[in-house]
Amino acid sequence: MDPLTIAIAGAAATGFATGAGESTGAAMSALIGKIRERFAQRLQRLESKERLAVALDEEFSRDPAFRQECENLWNQANGDGVVNVFHGQAKSVVQARDVHGGLTIN
Repeated sequence: MDPLTIAIAGAAATGFATGAGESTGAAMSALIGKIRERFAQRLQRLESKERLAVALDEEFSRDPAFRQECENLWNQANGDGVVNVFHGQAKSVVQARDVHGGLTIN
């Protein structure tokens, strides 16, 4: 199981236990809501971080789009609002943020 799944599960399990909502920020609130909605029928059985991590790992394998949505929300919640998403094929991709000074790409 990858570290991102474990981190998301930990944050979501804490959110479920504490009833996290608006105070967690829009992105984290949206992430917790998305997971809560996806597992609505069995949420009580997934209260522990470990159980939720296993369920998320299985769900992420079944539905890569759901994983991508959760990952994007996680990045928004844990960053400073900057999210870069690349879809498609490319020979080269450059991603940069906060470049101070010159930048030359050949």
